[in-house]
Amino acid sequence: MKKLLGILVLGLLLSGNAIAKQLSKSPFIPDDVYDQFSQLSKEHKIKFCGFKNYKPKNNIINKELPPRIYGYNSRMDNDKNVEGIYARDVFRAYTHAVNFVMVNEDDEIKEVLFNKLYMWAKNKALTKTKQCYRNSAKSSILKDCEGEWSDPEGQDLAPIKDATVTLEIIMGLNYIYNLNFADYKINDSRHKDINAWFKPFYKRIKPANKFYWGNSAGWYFPNIALRHNSNKKYKSLVKKLVKDADKWILEDGSIRDRTTRGDRALWYHHTGLGEAFMILEIANAAKVKLPKNFEKKLIKAVELFHDSFLDNSKIEPWAKEQHNSQASNGVQKFNRNLDSISFNGPWLHVMQYRYPEHRTSKFLKSHMSNRAQSLKGDEVVGIGIGCIYNALANK
Repeated sequence: MKKLLGILVLGLLLSGNAIAKQLSKSPFIPDDVYDQFSQLSKEHKIKFCGFKNYKPKNNIINKELPPRIYGYNSRMDNDKNVEGIYARDVFRAYTHAVNFVMVNEDDEIKEVLFNKLYMWAKNKALTKTKQCYRNSAKSSILKDCEGEWSDPEGQDLAPIKDATVTLEIIMGLNYIYNLNFADYKINDSRHKDINAWFKPFYKRIKPANKFYWGNSAGWYFPNIALRHNSNKKYKSLVKKLVKDADKWILEDGSIRDRTTRGDRALWYHHTGLGEAFMILEIANAAKVKLPKNFEKKLIKAVELFHDSFLDNSKIEPWAKEQHNSQASNGVQKFNRNLDSISFNGPWLHVMQYRYPEHRTSKFLKSHMSNRAQSLKGDEVVGIGIGCIYNALANK
């Protein structure tokens, strides 16, 4: 019997189907970082995660997620006319509440939030959004979703944007579930319903076979997370991600197809930094060595953001290319209040933790407060990365 068992185990190993050991608790956070954060006092975490006097926005969280999102144009500047777009507000408020529980350890609120996830699953929220992607390397975009930006001004109806936003919300909730709830009341039957809700969406995720900025680094983040959560090997995927990203951060500090976005160049440069720093931490979590000049180029990109934030003309040499954008004429559409930035905002805190003596880190520390929205949550990965790194940067 023992001999037969040994043969079976060997067969699994040779076939590549053996369960792989997770490289870290979360694919987005190195274990040493998460462990250091866990050892901080509750008071310290509440202060530096911006949760002093915080109360969950139950009036928003208690809204049901809609059956679908429908109506985005290619430029995505028509939010007010998009059906179901309030889902973004619900998701944002939910992420804040979950991260508050991570800090405050309030079991009563945790139960409410877990049950809310179950209710969304039971009601099959967002499942009626048009599917535009499939997990196929040959043809990952469905034909009737092709043709975005057919109008040069981006005012054409673009169902692929509806599909993308839906998947961002669903996968954000998935990341939250796996970090905060997967080991919560493990025998509770609600877990089965939640996972049954998530599972069909996995087939709607585009495979990570071509890197680009946006869509969670060309869909690498969700593909890595899905393999991580299924206890499958994914280190080779991280290596490919890092290698490809390195080519898209340029020697002059610009970020390919981001820094060239006309009057939105500074914003898109910021979002590129958000993904680049997330890639940095994914690599650290998986213990993947970075290319020789990766960090050097990344820091130069940070400095370009810093200098351009203070003087918009600094980014004009790239912005004037107007990639999928309008002319800037030296003026960028970018909020001057760094505390207000949430989307792709965690990099502002990872920077301060990883490079505390850099001039940009010192600038960010002096120009941001504990009221920063990037501390409470992130609309890309949902989990409290900004909170974790800011608490550690200020210990």
